[in-house]
Amino acid sequence: MTDHPADPDNTETDNTETDNIELLMAAVGQAQLAAGYPVNQVVDTLSKISSVYDQSNLSAYVLPNGVFVDDEGTGRARVLTSSIASMRLDQATQVHRITRDVINKLITPVQAIKQLAAVDTMKARFPNWVVVIANGLTAAGFALVFRVSLWGVGIAWVLGMLVALALVLTEKRPTLSALVPFTSAFVAAFIVFTASTFFDDVQPVRVVAAPIITLIPGVGLTRGTQELANNQIVSGSSRLISAAVQILVLTFGILAGARLAPVDDYNFADLTDALLPWWAAWIGVLVFAIAQSMVSNAPRGSIRIIVLLLLATYGLMTVVSATIDPILAAGVAAGAALLAATVIQRRSRRGFPAFVIFEPVFWLLVPGSLGLVALTEEFAARDAALTKQADTGGGQTSSVINLTTGTDVLTVAAGTIIAITIGMLIASAIARVVPAREGAALG
Repeated sequence: MTDHPADPDNTETDNTETDNIELLMAAVGQAQLAAGYPVNQVVDTLSKISSVYDQSNLSAYVLPNGVFVDDEGTGRARVLTSSIASMRLDQATQVHRITRDVINKLITPVQAIKQLAAVDTMKARFPNWVVVIANGLTAAGFALVFRVSLWGVGIAWVLGMLVALALVLTEKRPTLSALVPFTSAFVAAFIVFTASTFFDDVQPVRVVAAPIITLIPGVGLTRGTQELANNQIVSGSSRLISAAVQILVLTFGILAGARLAPVDDYNFADLTDALLPWWAAWIGVLVFAIAQSMVSNAPRGSIRIIVLLLLATYGLMTVVSATIDPILAAGVAAGAALLAATVIQRRSRRGFPAFVIFEPVFWLLVPGSLGLVALTEEFAARDAALTKQADTGGGQTSSVINLTTGTDVLTVAAGTIIAITIGMLIASAIARVVPAREGAALG
């Protein structure tokens, strides 16, 4: 029996196809990281791509800022760092649709790579001036959910627009954009605590938290915990550390702004006696849902879905919180919302990824704001204790100072993050048994 030499043309074709799949996997991984996918989901997507195109020799390793595609056959590895800035929701939706078409083989790898490259230059659905106004409404809506005073809502609205303006002006200046979180927290705290001397019903900490809500890394905290639960140790740990540093920066910004404000008595209390009526919170949810969708440039046709999901989630969270437990309520609400969003993804041809619909809902749960308030209370209480001790010549501090308040709230914040993570994991497991409409979901 005579051995026939390998056809050089076929070998070259196979090598070209492998190269294209490698480039495609790297491009998809980079785009999904920028879109906000957790690392474990990116790994799953890349595994599906290698399987669909019969490239079992290709394997992927993903970090929060990079994708490594390894060819076991040739021993070659491609490394692509994620240099793309965080995507808007309309861009993330486009990445989802392209990836869906890749897995269903509706487009070629070369076409997909070109389309993914074009996502970065997509024109935003809403112009910057609309985003600035909408961010003010987002802060006002969030303040209404807290049921703070009308003066507090108005101040939050103005400060929310200022924060958005700062983000827009420094968008292409990384050195300056790094200063926005501290500066925003500092200015917001200074203005709110100064205003509290003129309006007795302004509640400082919650009003300060409302305009900087989009700077609070609640998503990073929960996603990092979620990745750790999925054995993604490196990515989960790095996200948690980054989120923790961001919260500390915001905390010290608030403390610095409050200390420089012309007030004698700092009120860092988390809860207040003067609250708006219960129905104000529902108005706040509606305002927040619409405005946050505009700030994030949610894709066309998704805003009404987001509004309905937010209202349903808030209703569920309110009922469970009142009847069982507030921490459990956050987990149940997160799980139910993510399950609903995933069902919409798997049954709809519109191409809305679950996390795009779920992200505004997640901000309503705000585990990060609880941590911010907790740290602010804790540091403020310890600072007051040290000041009191110095004033009394090193004696015992006054019993009025409660050093456990902030710690208690911080414990609640940690419990809320874990509850939300568990709820999301359970929802993801249940969603896997939901049949997908043909061409609707990623595999």
